[in-house]
Amino acid sequence: MAETGPYLLREVLESKGWVPFVEGETPYWNLSWKGSRYRKSEYEQCQPFQRLNHFPNTAIITRKVSDHGLDSLFRLLRTLKGIYGSVYDYFPLTFTVPGEFIRFVRLYAEEENNGNKSIWICKPADLSRGRGIFVFRELHELTYDCNAVVQRYIPNPLLISGYKFDMRCYVLVRSYQPLTVYLYEDGLARFATSRYDTSTLKNKFSHLTNTSINKFSPTLDANKDDVGPGCKWQFSRLRAYFEQRNLDFHKVWEKIKGMVILTFLPIAHQITVHSEGCFELYGFDILIDESMKAWLLEVNLSPALSVDAQIDILVKKPLLEDIISLVGISEEDASKALKHAQASEHCSTRQPTAEDAGYPFPSSVGKFTRVFPVPSLAKYAGRHELPRVGEPLMKQVVTDIKKIYFTH
Repeated sequence: MAETGPYLLREVLESKGWVPFVEGETPYWNLSWKGSRYRKSEYEQCQPFQRLNHFPNTAIITRKVSDHGLDSLFRLLRTLKGIYGSVYDYFPLTFTVPGEFIRFVRLYAEEENNGNKSIWICKPADLSRGRGIFVFRELHELTYDCNAVVQRYIPNPLLISGYKFDMRCYVLVRSYQPLTVYLYEDGLARFATSRYDTSTLKNKFSHLTNTSINKFSPTLDANKDDVGPGCKWQFSRLRAYFEQRNLDFHKVWEKIKGMVILTFLPIAHQITVHSEGCFELYGFDILIDESMKAWLLEVNLSPALSVDAQIDILVKKPLLEDIISLVGISEEDASKALKHAQASEHCSTRQPTAEDAGYPFPSSVGKFTRVFPVPSLAKYAGRHELPRVGEPLMKQVVTDIKKIYFTH
C-alpha cells in the first residue's frame, strides 16, 4: 500500500496485527491496495493467499467516456436500454462530447423548438471530486477543453428542507466469475449546502452535492433546517427521516439493488480467469427524485476513503473492517504465504482456484449483504459465466431481476 493510501485502512489493518510490506525486507504479502490498476503480469502472478483490490478489464462501468466514446458507462447503459427496455431507464439522458456533440445539439434544438428548455450538467471525463463540473441552460454556456459527458439535469430532486442530496452507496464485487455482488447497508447522504434554486445555476453549493466542493461552503457549519451543520448524514439518519415522513425507503433500496445488479451483468463475462484473488469496491452515486425514482448518476472506481468529518470515520472505518473480513485473508493464508516465500526458487506458481477464493461466498458479512446471487436468482449463480448481451438467457435474467426488484 502506498504511503498516500487511505489512512483509515492502514489504521484498521494495524489494529488487527497486520504490518506493512517493505520491499526487500518483508518475506511475503497478503493484501495489495492501490488506486490505479494492476499490470497483467501482477494479476497472473497473484497467489491463492493474496488479494488485489482491483479486477482487470472493468473500467467500462467507471469511465465517463473513452477517447473514442465507445466504452463508457452511459453508452453501455444506453445500449442495454435499447435492447431490454424500461428496466434500464435508471440513468439520465447522457451524451459524450466532443464525440456526440452534434447529436446533443440536434436534441437541444428540437426541445427548444417545442418550448422545452432543459437544464444540463457537464462533467469532465478525467476529473474527480466535482472538479470542472458546471450546470447550464443555454447552449452557448457549454464549453469544454477535454472529453466530457453532458447529462440531463434531474429537475425535480427530492429535497430535505429545501436542500438537494444524493446517496453514496458502497458496492463490493467479490467475484465476476461467478458474479458475486454485495451492497453495504450503510453509506453517506451528501448534501448541497445552499437551498435548491434553479433560477440561478451558478451557485455550485446549491446544485452540486460533492463533499469536496461543499466543504468550502460558507454555510457548511450553519445549522441548516433539518439537515443541521455539515453536509453528510449516515443512512440510518436518512432512513429515520424517510420513516418519519411516511416515505418508503425500503422500496427505494430494493430498486438500488436491482440497478447495481443490472449495471454489472453485461460486463461479467469480460473478466479474465486471473481474477479469483481480486475484489473491487465501487461507489454508486444515486439521486432520488420527488416521485421516489432512483437515478444512477455515476459509478466511482476507488471511492474516497478520506476523512473530512467524524461521520466519515463512523461509516468508512466499519466499511473497511467488513471489507477485510469479506475478502477472506486469514491466519492460515499468512502461514501459506510464509511457506511459499521460504520454498525453493523452483516452486511453481499456480492460478488461484474457486476453492482457494472461498466459494461459496457468504450471504452477508457485517453490513455487507449479498445482492447477487440470491435464492430467487440461484439458477444464474453457477461457475459458468453469465450470458452475453443479446443472448436469449440474458433477457430472462433481466426479466427476473425486474420482477424481484422493480415490481411492487
